[in-house]
Amino acid sequence: MATLWQDVRYALRAIVKRPKFAAVAILTIALGIGANTAIFSVVNGILLTPLPVANPGALVRPRVFAFTGHEISLSIPNFRDWRERTRSFETFGAHMHRSRTLTGGDRPEVLDVRLVLGDYFEGLGVAPLLGRTIPSEDTWAGAEPVAVLSYRFWDRHFQRNPSALGQTLMVDGQPFTVIGVMPESFEFPTATTDLYLPMGFFSAGLCWDQRGCSQGTWAIARLKPGVSLAAAQADIDRVTQEIETEEGREGATAKLRPLKETFVGNIQTEVWVLMGAVGFVLLIASANVASLLLARGEARRQEIAVRTALGASQARVMRQFLTESVVLAGAGGLVGIGLGYVGLRALLPAFGNSLPSSLEGHIGLDPRVLAFTVAVTLLSGIAFGMAPALRAARPDLVEELKEGGRGTVGRHRRRLRSGLVVAEVALSLVLLVGAGLMIRSIGALSHVDKGFDPTNVFTARVALPSVRYPEKEDVLRFYRQLRTRVARLPGVQVVSVANIVPLGGNSWERGIWPEGTPTDAEHTTSVLFNMVPPEHFEAMGIPILRGRGFTEADRDGAPPVCIIDETMAEKFWPGEDPIGKRVTFEIEPDHDFNDQNAPRIYRTVIGVAKNTRHYELETPSRVQVYVPMEQSGTAWTTAATLIVKTARDPLALTPAVWREVGAIDKDVPVQDIQTMQGYVDAALSGKTVVGGILTLFSGLALALSAIGIFGVMSISVVQRLRDFGIHMALGARSADILRMVAREGLTITIIGVVIGAAVAAGLTRFMRSLLYQVNPVEPTTYVAVAVALVGVALLAAYLPARRATKVDPAVVLKQE
Repeated sequence: MATLWQDVRYALRAIVKRPKFAAVAILTIALGIGANTAIFSVVNGILLTPLPVANPGALVRPRVFAFTGHEISLSIPNFRDWRERTRSFETFGAHMHRSRTLTGGDRPEVLDVRLVLGDYFEGLGVAPLLGRTIPSEDTWAGAEPVAVLSYRFWDRHFQRNPSALGQTLMVDGQPFTVIGVMPESFEFPTATTDLYLPMGFFSAGLCWDQRGCSQGTWAIARLKPGVSLAAAQADIDRVTQEIETEEGREGATAKLRPLKETFVGNIQTEVWVLMGAVGFVLLIASANVASLLLARGEARRQEIAVRTALGASQARVMRQFLTESVVLAGAGGLVGIGLGYVGLRALLPAFGNSLPSSLEGHIGLDPRVLAFTVAVTLLSGIAFGMAPALRAARPDLVEELKEGGRGTVGRHRRRLRSGLVVAEVALSLVLLVGAGLMIRSIGALSHVDKGFDPTNVFTARVALPSVRYPEKEDVLRFYRQLRTRVARLPGVQVVSVANIVPLGGNSWERGIWPEGTPTDAEHTTSVLFNMVPPEHFEAMGIPILRGRGFTEADRDGAPPVCIIDETMAEKFWPGEDPIGKRVTFEIEPDHDFNDQNAPRIYRTVIGVAKNTRHYELETPSRVQVYVPMEQSGTAWTTAATLIVKTARDPLALTPAVWREVGAIDKDVPVQDIQTMQGYVDAALSGKTVVGGILTLFSGLALALSAIGIFGVMSISVVQRLRDFGIHMALGARSADILRMVAREGLTITIIGVVIGAAVAAGLTRFMRSLLYQVNPVEPTTYVAVAVALVGVALLAAYLPARRATKVDPAVVLKQE
C-alpha cells in the first residue's frame, strides 16, 4: 500500500510539472467519459430501471390485432372473455385514457384520467398511500362515482392534506368521491395521470357490449407463477379460437409481449445506438491519450533505462505507468461527471415526448450511474495506459542508448502510435457514417409528402362536458359558434374543427365496404373516420384531387355523402372514376351494431382527397373517409380539435381562443395547444435527437482523429529530423520531403478508412429501423465520409510536413 501511495504521489507531481500535457489528456478523456455518463443515465433510467409496479417482470400486455392485421385497442367483450376464460393469468386488468374537465375552481382544468377495469390495481400490486384503490368488482357497469388521486394531483389540489379522502370532485359536471391517494413513486402508466376512475361508471357512453368496437382500452395481465410467456400465448390463442368458432366469424387476436418491452417502444433502439456511439467516442479519446502517453514515454526512455539497469522490475515499471494513467483518468472522470450532468440537462428536453414519462424521473446521476462512471474511468485509465506501460516495462538498453545518441526512433514504436491513429480514424468513420445516414434519413422524412400543409396552422383540443352537452345538436351548436367567433379574429384565414388530426396521436376507425361487397368481417377494410366542416380541407391544406368538397348544403336530411382519400379510390375502384360510387360504414339508427343483417346507410362519394400521413411520417395512412360534421349520422363526439389557418405566428392566437371559448362557456377548457408544424417536429423528434447527437459525437471524433494524426506526424517529424536532413543533403527537394511526410499520414488514414468502412457496413444494419428510405450501406455516404476524413488527415499532416521541409542539412550534419 505504501508503494502504491508513493506511485500516486509521483503521478500527481508529474501532472503538476506538465500542466499543459495533463490538461489536454484530462479534457480529452473527460469528453469521452462525460458523453458516456449522460447517455448511460438515459439507458439506466429508461431501459434498466424497472417499471414502478410490483414484480414488473411477470406483467405482460396483449397487443391486439384486427383480422386485417392492423394493431387496434381492445374491445370490452374480448377483454371479458380473455380475462374469464384463460387459465394462465393471476390478474387481468385494463385502462383507457380520457381527458376530463375539473370544474369548481377559478378556471376549468383538463385532467389526464385513466378509466380502469378489472384487476387493474390488483395486477399492478401497489398499495395506496391513503385510503383504498378501486377493486375489480367495482369497475364494471353500474360502478359508483369514486376517484383515486395521483400523488401529484393530491399535492397540487390538496397540498398533501389527508382530509382529501371523502371530498367531492366535479369531473365533467358529475361528483366523484375521493377514496384513495397513490404513493409518489407510482407514476403509471404516465407521470401526467391525475385521476383513476372506474370505467364501468361510463359504460353508457362506451360500446360496452360490441365485440367489434374498440375505443382505446389496453390490457395488462400478470402471469401466474411458473407460467411461461409461450404457455400464456397458447392459452389466449385457445380462447380466441373458441370465440371465433362460437360467433362464426374471424375476430381480433392477441400477441403477448412483456410490459416493459411494449412500454419502452422504439426508443430502446435509439438509446442503444447512442450508447454505442459514445462508446466509440470514449475509445477514440482513449486512443488519443494513449498516443500522448506514448509520446511522453519517448522523452522518458533514458529514465526508464536507468531505472531498469538499477534493478527496477518490469512489474514495478508497469505499475508506475498504469498508476499515472489511472490518476489522469480519475481527474478526467471527475470533470466528465460535470460534463455529463450538463449534457444530460441539455439532452432530456431534446427527446421531447419520446421518453416514457413515468420513467423519465429516474434519469439522473444516481448511484448506479456514478458506479458506471467510476468503472468506465478505471477501465479507460487501464486501457490507454496499457500500451505505454508495456512498452516502458520492456526497454532494450542497447537500442535506447543507440537511438538516444542518434536522435531517431525505432520503427516498431512508430507502428504502435500509427496503429492507435488507425483505430481512431476507423472509429471516427463509423460514427460519421452513422451520422450521415441519419441526416439523410431525417432529410428524406422531413420532405416526405405529408398530404397536408402544416404552415401557420393552430390547433387546440376543445372538450365539452358530456353532462352539459348530452345531445349531438348541443355539441354542433357550440362548435358552430366557436368557428364563427374565431373566424372574426385578426390574422385568421380559415377555421375548421375535426375529431382527429394527422400526427395528433388520436384516431377513429371503422369497417368500410364498397357497394356490392358483402358487409362481413372477411371483406372489411379498416378506415380512418373524420367528421369535418366544409372549410377543413382549405384549413389543413389537403388538396381535393377529384370531384368537390363539402358545402353547407351537405346536412342532415340531404343525400348522405362523403369524401374519400386517393388510397381508398385506388383500392376499391382501380382505374375507375370513384365519383358517384357508394360506400357504407354505418347502420340505420336504432339497430344493433353487431347485427350483420341490419339495414345499412350508403354514402355517395363526391370527392377524392390526398392521402395524409396520420399515424407517423414513415408510412402513408390506411384509407380515410371524411363526412360532413352536420351530416355525421349517429357519430358525434364532445371533444374535437379546433384548426385555424393564420397569416402569422399561430401560437399568438392562444389568448384570443381562450377568450372566445370562455365567452361561449366559461367551464369549457382549451387543451393540447399546438401547431401542425409542432406535430410534424414531434414526429421527427426521436430521429432528430439521434441524428443530432451522432453528428455532435462524429464532429468530436473527427476533431480527436485530426489531433491524433497531427500529433503522430509532429512526433514523427521531430524524431526523423536527422533522416530528413540527410535526404536533403543528398539532393532531395522540399516537395519530396513534403510528399514523404504527407504519404505517411495518408497511409495511416486510408488504412483506418478501409477498416472503418468494413466495421460500419456490419454495424449500421442495427440502425435499419431508424432509417427512412436510406440503405445502411448506401455508397454515397461512405464515399463522402471517406473523402472528408482524407481531407482532414492531409490538413492535419500539413503543418508537420512543412516543418520537415525547413530542416537545414548543414545544422543536422554538424550535430551528427
